[in-house]
Amino acid sequence: MKQLITSIIIKMETKKLLITFLSLLLITKIYSQKPNSETRQFIDNAEITQINKDWNVKAEFKSGIGEIVSFFPVEAMDLKSSQKVKSLQMDMTVSSQFLGKSNNYFKSSWIDLNEVDEFILFIETYVIPNLKEKTERNQSTTYIFNSREITFSFYIEKSSRRISIYLKDNGVTDYEHYFWTETQVGKIPELLTMLKEIK
Repeated sequence: MKQLITSIIIKMETKKLLITFLSLLLITKIYSQKPNSETRQFIDNAEITQINKDWNVKAEFKSGIGEIVSFFPVEAMDLKSSQKVKSLQMDMTVSSQFLGKSNNYFKSSWIDLNEVDEFILFIETYVIPNLKEKTERNQSTTYIFNSREITFSFYIEKSSRRISIYLKDNGVTDYEHYFWTETQVGKIPELLTMLKEIK
């Protein structure tokens, strides 16, 4: 009888340890993901916010089916504390098909100013010099920029080029709602000019 009780206690302790270990693993996984941008956190934490958008400084990409991505500078202000944050906002409107029905999807994402510096460097170093590049047969090249809330991809295969923009929430990329275009690749220098203006 004593051995049975000891065996039950050991099994219970083992289950507790396993549950504790799995809980710690889950918590570590959640907190190891990249958080959203500082701008989104600032807006989410403020009780009353004012967002000023400058539509005079804008870069825009449109797809053949009417999808659109716009980049423009914003300033968010916490109206209670008067604190301000400047950043780059990106608005994306894309269409998705499900069971033969078309749905529009809209979302705003932010690129913090410190990430804008990296974005400028990425475009100047890897995209602009390769706008006219071609790849050999059965080869392709992809350049990828990751910020906290978007992934910007520049893809080259033979003589065709494509940009794709994916959104992220808490570091997780949304592969269902994204924007891509081949016809608007030539507008990348306009994006670079706009990024330099907001710095």
